[in-house]
Amino acid sequence: MCCECGAIAIKGYSPAALFCFHLIAARLDAWLMAAQVPPQDVRSAPPGWVLQSHMQTFSGHAGPFYRREDGPASGMGFYAEPHHANLGNVVHGGALMTLADMSLFDICFRAAGRLKAVTVTMNAEFIGPGPIGEFIEASGEMTRAGKSLLFARGLITANGNSILSFSGTLKRVS
Repeated sequence: MCCECGAIAIKGYSPAALFCFHLIAARLDAWLMAAQVPPQDVRSAPPGWVLQSHMQTFSGHAGPFYRREDGPASGMGFYAEPHHANLGNVVHGGALMTLADMSLFDICFRAAGRLKAVTVTMNAEFIGPGPIGEFIEASGEMTRAGKSLLFARGLITANGNSILSFSGTLKRVS
């Protein structure tokens, strides 16, 4: 039995492995709060942009990513750091594809409102190299919204130079 909450050991588990739900919840809350705090070495957001708030997700580890402040214009981006580079010392294609996928959601959220969705398709054409040390930005437009599918396209640039064009389809889920 737990001395704090009175939880008892579950059959088949040793008394030392108590399921003290208040302790589990407290530890989970502390972990999530710590995960929400951006690391100390994260750059400040460019003017008109904010750091993503979900640092504990895949995109938090792959980025950090920034989004254009609320409004109709879509925009996702990241500072191309050495950990985003491929062996050619330009931004890795996987980092650009991650940005494109995140941008599909940003585009559709701004046009259709917040929704739960998954990526069904994503197409990309690599146009030019992504320079390390620069802010890489994605923007685009939703081209169609049906009952279950949303279609969007966009362009990733750095300093006005095109790096990747993309299009994709999201499916609404409940």
